Amino acid sequence: MIDRDPRRRAPQSAPPKIETVATAATIIDFLAEAEQPQGVQQIADALGITKSRVSRHMANLEALGLVSRLAQGRGFRLGWRVVRWGQIGAGRQNLSALLDPALQALNRETGRTVLLCAPAGGDAIVSKCLPATSAIRIDVSVGLVLSLPHSPTARIAYAFQPREWRHEMLAHLKQRESDFRVENEEIFTRQIADIHRLYHCWDRNKYNVGYGAIAAPVFGEDEALVAIIALIMPSEELAGTAPAPALVEALLRHCQAATALLGSRMRFPVQGGRM
Repeated sequence: MIDRDPRRRAPQSAPPKIETVATAATIIDFLAEAEQPQGVQQIADALGITKSRVSRHMANLEALGLVSRLAQGRGFRLGWRVVRWGQIGAGRQNLSALLDPALQALNRETGRTVLLCAPAGGDAIVSKCLPATSAIRIDVSVGLVLSLPHSPTARIAYAFQPREWRHEMLAHLKQRESDFRVENEEIFTRQIADIHRLYHCWDRNKYNVGYGAIAAPVFGEDEALVAIIALIMPSEELAGTAPAPALVEALLRHCQAATALLGSRMRFPVQGGRM
């Protein structure tokens, strides 16, 4: 099996009774992550399954419009049905346009890369990226899955879900593959408690790629979590025991403004005498 970069793949785990569906979903995920069409052998090598098994799945997925085959056997890409789902989802999800003024203002004020992310189960998905204006430019791909337990954005997505759901999800997180597994429940639980108290979360150097993040929630009219906004910056800017207070204050202030824009009455903790 090819050692795929954990930043470019979604967590994989499923009960044996839906293994076939899980394999098909993994293939679709891989094609979505790939920057160019992939052949059967490439898919088999990347996912660690046999070429014949991949061929059977591709035939079924092609018949359903979930993948499409390029001419002259040059590989597969996502099919019309997946593209259609994406267009329908994008059309119904207008948060990006609605929150754009708050995102732009945060981007200008801090000069850092700003992400808008959607909660996705126990993880989060990047839906918009505004690269830094005055610091080192960091681009993050739309559609990237930000995963527990390391991603601050994913921790925010997890923390503001109902308690019963979090309890069930934690049991699952303790059994996921190693890159996405909660190894120390006590530390993880303490991190979530801190999020409930502070309404933000940060991490210095996820996956040792040289940058870190500070993330905070955005709530909707029904007081439920609808999005997460994150500031991305070089790891050296997060070298102390806490992020710069000015960055945290700016992030929470703009998340509070975005929350109010969506009709929510949720109030964020006071930071440094402001808010």
